[in-house]
Amino acid sequence: MVDLKNSIDLLLGIFALVAIVYRISHMEAAIYREIDKVSDELRKEVHLIQMDFFTHKTDYTVRKEWQSDVARGLKQMIKHKFSRLNFHIIDIQRHLEKQTGFIVRSQPVADPDEDENEN
Repeated sequence: MVDLKNSIDLLLGIFALVAIVYRISHMEAAIYREIDKVSDELRKEVHLIQMDFFTHKTDYTVRKEWQSDVARGLKQMIKHKFSRLNFHIIDIQRHLEKQTGFIVRSQPVADPDEDENEN
């Protein structure tokens, strides 16, 4: 009787250990599945963030180029208007000098961009 009781206790103990090991391995597999699921979701989020970043970076680059083109165009337009105004001032000075003998004290202002081009 004692041997039967010991045998049953031993079998139940082994069965309990096998059940515990099975349950732990099942829980471990579930944990790894959740980790893989979270990892996939994280990869998708990172990919979306990278795409969004590249979109904003491209938009910034295009906007920056457009602004520099506009600034360059405005600078050229101002330079052109300044040159025309300077030409008209010189023309008026020459006309006044020929017609009335009027001499202007100061010469017209030189184009500030000409000094940059000389250097």
